Amino acid sequence: MSNTPAHEVSHDPAELRLAQLPHQLFLFNSIGNHVLMTVITVSIAMSNPLLTLLIPAISFLIIAYTLIRGSKLAQHPSLLVRAHWAIVMRRTKIFLIGYATLATAASLAWLFYTYAGAMKELMFALVGGLGLLPMMVLVLALTIIESETLNHAGQGFVPDWARRRFGSEEEVKALERELEDAATAS
Repeated sequence: MSNTPAHEVSHDPAELRLAQLPHQLFLFNSIGNHVLMTVITVSIAMSNPLLTLLIPAISFLIIAYTLIRGSKLAQHPSLLVRAHWAIVMRRTKIFLIGYATLATAASLAWLFYTYAGAMKELMFALVGGLGLLPMMVLVLALTIIESETLNHAGQGFVPDWARRRFGSEEEVKALERELEDAATAS
């Protein structure tokens, strides 16, 4: 390998597309599914409330694909591909924490409403404040972060922290040499 930093290496177009794919899936899930589909299903949820289950179903399919395919690509020869799939897998796990928080809030509200006789409106506030609001903030934050990272993947850029974390021993040593050379040059 040359002395060119990994974030400046020219990559095969297929490699760039493979590195971009998990970010595109993540963004489709967050924007297309959780934002646009939510607006559509809320507008027709009164006539068909089960339609709202389509959003988590699509989300879990995308999440399952990302985690399964990402684990298979963990040994890919390209650091660009390995790192970008691993980055999205980490963010997907954070996304799952948001789902767990929402499910916990909904379960608590159902339990309080069913067994403690709590007011329905209060339980909607519980689900909204402890479940939906944090999930919406999480979707927004991860969407912004993923948009930038998708751009990085398209340029063939792997951040130094990701090169350290997901690179092979040889790739990490090359990074350290690059950083030492850059420090002595300045």
